[in-house]
Amino acid sequence: MGANAIELNEVSAAYAGADRPAIMGVSFTLAKGELGVMMGPNGAGKTTILEVILGLLPYQAGSVKVLGEEVREAGARLRRRLAYLPQDLFFPPDTPYLTRDVVMMGRFGLYRPWQRLPRKERELALSALATFGLADRAGWPIGHLSGGQQRKALLARAFAKGAEILLLDEPFASLDPESREDLARAVLALRDRGMTVLAVLHEDVLLSQADRSFLVSAGRLKELPEVPRRIHDLWGEVLPCGA
Repeated sequence: MGANAIELNEVSAAYAGADRPAIMGVSFTLAKGELGVMMGPNGAGKTTILEVILGLLPYQAGSVKVLGEEVREAGARLRRRLAYLPQDLFFPPDTPYLTRDVVMMGRFGLYRPWQRLPRKERELALSALATFGLADRAGWPIGHLSGGQQRKALLARAFAKGAEILLLDEPFASLDPESREDLARAVLALRDRGMTVLAVLHEDVLLSQADRSFLVSAGRLKELPEVPRRIHDLWGEVLPCGA
């Protein structure tokens, strides 16, 4: 796969005011173009790891490199090369943005605040929506799309942005089985185009296509020797991981 896209080495991080680290001694790598999945119980530290990679949470020990650069030194610049779909992000019906506008937001970081996005950017947004089967929803208010369609629109935004790494935090939560499979196909399409994907999962969707899998428990992470067929099969390993 080539060089590493993400590399953590003995990383520990804590939230302000906490009496103990949220993650401790976390080490793993994910090569460019790989799909990695993180699993484990709620509160184990999975979202914390994503926040550290994004440069949103400072780390007190260890090293975090993204695309070859130390996050501590280049966090803001690196975030232009990453896309993040946070947990439970849905747009209510009265959200005052059209679907194509939400996709174009992925390009805002490339222009100055007062600049109007040129026509080519609008065309790029429409092309990205077409890639994910949402061309006919471009003019719809984003809040009028189904939950699965909203998340596909956010993947289209990541694609239009030109992101090299996609971080997903429970992307299939609150979706019906058909929408989960549809969204999974969209995620795999991005991986097949060369994007590195790291996803936090509580469902079996994507497991069969993952290149690497990690179990997170009590703030610690270990890489599994092989990707499990079902997440349920892991629960016997949760306590040893956090011991």
